[in-house]
Amino acid sequence: PQTRRVLGVLVMLGSSGCERDEPVATAAETNPLFVDPATRDFSENPALLERVLASPHGYLRFINIPFSQEVCRRAEHLLDGVPLLNLHGDAHVEQYAVTDLGRGLTDFDDSSKGPAVIDILRLAVSLRLASELNGWQDQADAIFDRFLAGYRTALLDPSAVVPAPAVAGRLMERFIYDREEYFDWIESVVDVVPEEEADRLIEAMSPYIATMQQQHPELDPRYFEVVEVSYLRLGIGSALDRKYLVRIRGGEDQPKDDVFLELKQVRNLQAIDCVSVGQGNEPFRILIGQSLIAYQPYGLLGYVVFDDLTFWIHAWVDNYAEASILDSFQSPEELGEVAYDIGLQLGRGHPNQVAAGLDLQVRQTVLRQLDRDEEEIDAISRELARLVREAWQSFKSAQARAGAPVSG
Repeated sequence: PQTRRVLGVLVMLGSSGCERDEPVATAAETNPLFVDPATRDFSENPALLERVLASPHGYLRFINIPFSQEVCRRAEHLLDGVPLLNLHGDAHVEQYAVTDLGRGLTDFDDSSKGPAVIDILRLAVSLRLASELNGWQDQADAIFDRFLAGYRTALLDPSAVVPAPAVAGRLMERFIYDREEYFDWIESVVDVVPEEEADRLIEAMSPYIATMQQQHPELDPRYFEVVEVSYLRLGIGSALDRKYLVRIRGGEDQPKDDVFLELKQVRNLQAIDCVSVGQGNEPFRILIGQSLIAYQPYGLLGYVVFDDLTFWIHAWVDNYAEASILDSFQSPEELGEVAYDIGLQLGRGHPNQVAAGLDLQVRQTVLRQLDRDEEEIDAISRELARLVREAWQSFKSAQARAGAPVSG
């Protein structure tokens, strides 16, 4: 508020003819979560721009690195003595998915080691925005409390379980068991890779394939024969990263029994001050983070270095259905069920596989710190939600000034 008052005075001085040596900062420029659309290339993925423009939650998904950095800044005074835990790194409602393997948060691109508040505040803001977009503003606090209740339950008892939320059951109803339809859908989300690039990628995958054959001697030696390489056009936060979908032979001679490997560029998270990510393109933070937090990690995990970029690899499941904040939830209670389920997953996964004999101490430490800081975490989440809304509005305005269509 004080910043806004100062800016208002400066604007009035400027409009009255007073001389200025420096241009007055706009509200967007003073918002740490504002990303100028002119600094991103949406030309090859206009659908991504539409999803970002559509809602503040879509914008939240797009700005994970600046958001996490702002969490580090605002929560810095809470981090003294806080243990470094296994972080999902991009915990939000639409990361909650149901697959053939199970349910829970997926997509571990931004996994790292760091303070629990990184995941807690991102999930809190996601829940607040999801509540508002559904008209449940008056339930936002209660829904966040449900997440914290699940988180505390798992810290007290990592073996705690809860029945599948109603949303998870409905998502499973979308599963496709028709391989013909599944392959038709895949064709709709991929683009052609030039032959020369595909050949180089296949060559770069040789060490990964050799490792997989060692790890899985039960598989036919021809299992990993590459059939096709495509560009993959999915996602919001990762949509501007390079991604490939590699079709391999699998265990049968029938084409419809082929297996798909997703290769996703490893993002550099070194700009996030309060997390530990090793080297900028180090893939093991993702592979290990997934194995420690996911209820059921994906299969055939590994990595490949190609064109001076590192990609992490996993096998696709046949069925994957993620929650949508506008389409999946029929009531605030259903959003609360998913919030509780995510709380259980993170409460179990954050301290998972710590040094022998220290698990209980770490969980108790996290509990004490959460009790100490809960009010402040709640206050920070409200402020971050406000900043996301305002940054989204500024993003839309900037895009409109550029002459491009604006939706939402």
